[in-house]
Amino acid sequence: MQEWLKDLASEMTVDNLPESYQDIAQIIGIEATLQLSEYLGGMRFYFRKIDGLLMDKRDERIRKEFNGSNHVALARHYGLTETRIRDILARKRPTQCGLFEE
Repeated sequence: MQEWLKDLASEMTVDNLPESYQDIAQIIGIEATLQLSEYLGGMRFYFRKIDGLLMDKRDERIRKEFNGSNHVALARHYGLTETRIRDILARKRPTQCGLFEE
């Protein structure tokens, strides 16, 4: 981060930021928000919800734990229906998408 921007960040409050940045600044801090803005400024990006990432990891574990006949046990363990387990097993492993993909 440029030195002048660091100095400016130390003088700012969350209320000085545009409304769209205020929630972010409350979570990661003003300086980190300004760094993020400097890095991503003008770029479009998608920040995937964490539950989607967790679902992908869960589905990966289900595929790994599947032994060819334990559909019901997996459904009970993960709180899913047997049909949902079969759907997960039928789908190919999803490709990873980058944090800053357009």
